Amino acid sequence: QSGPQSADAVVEVLVEGGMTRFINIFYQSDTDYHGPIRSARPTDPTVLRPVGGVLVASGATGGLIPEIIDMGVPVITDRRPEYFRISSRNAPHNLYADTELIREIVDEKGFPFNAPPGPLYSFGTNQNNWNSGANRVTIKYSDFTTIIWKLDGTKYSRFIIDGYAPSKEPVAHNIINRDETTQILQTETIAVIQGAIYIDEATTLPSVLTVGVGPVYIFNNGNYIEGTWRRNDIREPFDFYDDEQNPIFVPPSKQWVHILPLENGQVDWSSS
Repeated sequence: QSGPQSADAVVEVLVEGGMTRFINIFYQSDTDYHGPIRSARPTDPTVLRPVGGVLVASGATGGLIPEIIDMGVPVITDRRPEYFRISSRNAPHNLYADTELIREIVDEKGFPFNAPPGPLYSFGTNQNNWNSGANRVTIKYSDFTTIIWKLDGTKYSRFIIDGYAPSKEPVAHNIINRDETTQILQTETIAVIQGAIYIDEATTLPSVLTVGVGPVYIFNNGNYIEGTWRRNDIREPFDFYDDEQNPIFVPPSKQWVHILPLENGQVDWSSS
C-alpha cells in the first residue's frame, strides 16, 4: 500500500476471505500517492459517519453505494485526474489518487463537513490507569490474517502473517512510496474494538457490528487499558470505559483502529 503512513488515522476492517482492508482518514494531512483504492465495504460508513468523512472508493457491490449515501456519508468514486492508474501493477490494484485533488472535488460538490469534525472516540492526556507490559501486541482476525505490532521507541512497527502467502512467518508490513522507496508501517496508538460478525443484507458480505457493546483495548508506548465500548447509533462516537467504569481517554496521536470480530478474533500482548 501507499498512503497509510501519511494518514492521521487508519481503520482496519474485516472483509471476505478472512482478509482486511484499510480506511485511511486524512484530516490535516495529504498525500499525492495513495492507493490502491478499492471498493467500499459495509463497515466503512459506520466509521466515517461520526467524523463527518467523505468516502473515497473505486465503487462497490450493487446497492451498497446508495445505502452508504442514505446513511449520511457522501461518496466519491473513480474520476480523473484525481484518480490515476499506475503502470507497475495490474488492475484492480493500480488505482491511486491525490488527496489534495480529492479535497477539491469535495468543495466542488459542496459535500458537508462537520464543523469541526467530531471524534471517533474521546481523546485526552490525563489517563492514569495504564498497565505496563504491552511491547508486543498480536491481533488475529482469522486463520488468514494476523498482525503483530512491536514497540520501537515510542511507536509500534507493523508485521503481518499472511495465511495466503507461502511463508507463515511474520514479515515487515512495508508501504511503498512514489519513488519506490519503502518503509515499515508504524503507529503510536492502537485501538481494538471488537464486535459481532453479521452478513450485510445489501451485499451478503461479512461485516462487524460497531453499534452496541463490546470489548475494547487501547495500547500506547508499551502500556494498555482493557475495557468496554458502547455506542447507540453510527452517528455517535464510541464511548470507552475501563473495568471500573471510568471513561477512557485515548492519547492524541496517530491512531490505528482495529475493528475486530468477536468470533475467532483474538488480542494478545506481552512485554517482549
